[in-house]
Amino acid sequence: MAIVNLMSSATIHKLDGRHERVRKGKEAAINAIIAMVAEGRVNLTAADIAARAGISERTFTRYFDSIGDLIELSLQQIEPHIKHMLTLEVPSGDLSSRIKTLISLRVSLIRTYGPLVEAVDQLSSNWAVAKEVMRERDRVLEVQFQRWFSGERTKMNEDRFAAIGIFLSYDSLRQLVFALGSRTEHVVTTLVSEMFVTKSR
Repeated sequence: MAIVNLMSSATIHKLDGRHERVRKGKEAAINAIIAMVAEGRVNLTAADIAARAGISERTFTRYFDSIGDLIELSLQQIEPHIKHMLTLEVPSGDLSSRIKTLISLRVSLIRTYGPLVEAVDQLSSNWAVAKEVMRERDRVLEVQFQRWFSGERTKMNEDRFAAIGIFLSYDSLRQLVFALGSRTEHVVTTLVSEMFVTKSR
């Protein structure tokens, strides 16, 4: 009985070690694809990513069915961390509070998970899964904006409301984060507040 227990313990330890190697290998591949795309490389092969990650191409193909699979796994890993940033549930509070909260969430999304999102964005012309991810991100952000400000929408010019939505889109805010840095939230909150309250002529 003791021998069986010892063998079981050794087997479990071996499996734990294998799982840890797989986890580290996948993590290295995720980091590699993000870094390479950030450098401007978008026509990537499994061999490119494997070499950068420090794993063999054979190991890469054991971990991932394709580069699209790697992208999808990367996004699945961060999804729980960004779910609250994409919530469609309308928060309580007045217009000013909702504007501030929405901008804070979107700027946080850009700053915290920007590198991976940028990687997916740049790969979207080459990979169907990346295109789909970008479409879904933009769709959710648009629905979020419309739900959070549905009350204000009924009281204002439709073109102005659409313009505010475009101004608060991921791509627009990303450019503002690069241009304004730490001042982004304050500047954008002020501008959007003015856009909501200014009467259309």
